[in-house]
Amino acid sequence: MRIGIVLDWNVNASSLMNINRNLFRELGKIMNETKSFTISAIKESSVGIGDINHHYDVIHIPNMGGYRFPVIPAQNCKNLILGLSGIDEVIYGNEVFTDSSRWKIQEPLIKTAINNWKSNIDKIKSIHVVTSSEYNEMHQYLGIPHKKMTIIPHGVNHDFFKPPTNKEKTRKEILHKFHIPESRYFLHVGETNWKRKNHLRIIEAYAKAKKSGLKHSMIFVGKYNSKIKKIGEKIPGVFFLGWLSNEYMLKFMQGADAFILPSIHEGFGMPLVESMACGVPCITSNNHAPPEVVGNSGLLVNPRDASEISEKMLQIVNDKLQAELSKKAINQAKLFSWEDSAKKILNLYDNGGMQTNTFEEDYEVAAYRTLTTVCELYPDSKQRLIESLLQFDYSKMISWALEDGLYDEKTRDFLLPFESWLNKQNTIMAD
Repeated sequence: MRIGIVLDWNVNASSLMNINRNLFRELGKIMNETKSFTISAIKESSVGIGDINHHYDVIHIPNMGGYRFPVIPAQNCKNLILGLSGIDEVIYGNEVFTDSSRWKIQEPLIKTAINNWKSNIDKIKSIHVVTSSEYNEMHQYLGIPHKKMTIIPHGVNHDFFKPPTNKEKTRKEILHKFHIPESRYFLHVGETNWKRKNHLRIIEAYAKAKKSGLKHSMIFVGKYNSKIKKIGEKIPGVFFLGWLSNEYMLKFMQGADAFILPSIHEGFGMPLVESMACGVPCITSNNHAPPEVVGNSGLLVNPRDASEISEKMLQIVNDKLQAELSKKAINQAKLFSWEDSAKKILNLYDNGGMQTNTFEEDYEVAAYRTLTTVCELYPDSKQRLIESLLQFDYSKMISWALEDGLYDEKTRDFLLPFESWLNKQNTIMAD
């Protein structure tokens, strides 16, 4: 069975790309163990090719955040599987749309997309969603039949996200690294859609808690709106750090007393599970996916009530409660595994009953295809990969993969399933 996995459906959305990275890595492990199927990383633009069904038995787009329907792929693929998550603009409209002046343009696009789902759903083999709330919302708002959907939660990398050996030391070191005054703190990982992530109410809630005696800082990590930053930084104790590497993000997460995510809408909330795996309890929304994700390991709030969010900030700093929730958070996070997610998704592939060529033949093609796709999506100017692609010079691409690609957090997980092949090809070229 030959599986083509689309990497670039949401290439600029870091959380959605992380879904791709983790699933591709775990599916690669199963591929190498069972030798019963192959996975190839492909680009979205490849899916519309007329002879796509001669190359792959299944096309999988695992990171479809939002409502956009893949019209062209649906018309060309005999077995199309989609991972669908987060339709906040469909549910809440302008309330979670950052540029109100453009809503009149956006609204008809959403209506067209909804009609596409209803008209073309029979062309989709299977859809996997991450929570029961998503399962019901996709049915209610997009008209997707329940029988088309399977609930498969996202996972968490427990080898990476784990409690620190010394929380106080971790906190001191990371705050010193970024020149932030030493203090216990809350953490939020944001994005440019400040309306959906509820940034203004987080700031308002924190300001209220400060007036009531809260000593903690409030640290925003990730993408954020410049206007929101100006508002937040007027309040002592609020810090905006922008995008961070995974290593620094982990340290901030491990050192936090609580993770704050009272979003208007969350399809899942990856940072919730990552924080929980680090032993950090969460303050999050009492509707949509978060209650399913955090269980009894966090504090739930009405996301539209800044006073309630503020009260929970004051409540969660209690050492006894925090220790209790931290233990529950670690246990709750154990319910989420990328390995389990990959195995359940593999079952969706298997249900098609497709046949394959010999594993060795398909594996060779998959390795070349994946290497080419990764080099296209993440060109390295020092290695002149674009020139290598145009000249079909795989020797330079393989050298780049072994020297840099396997160590870069953006590309590593897509190349790991083919590491042995890369080494073998490098040896052949050297001889």
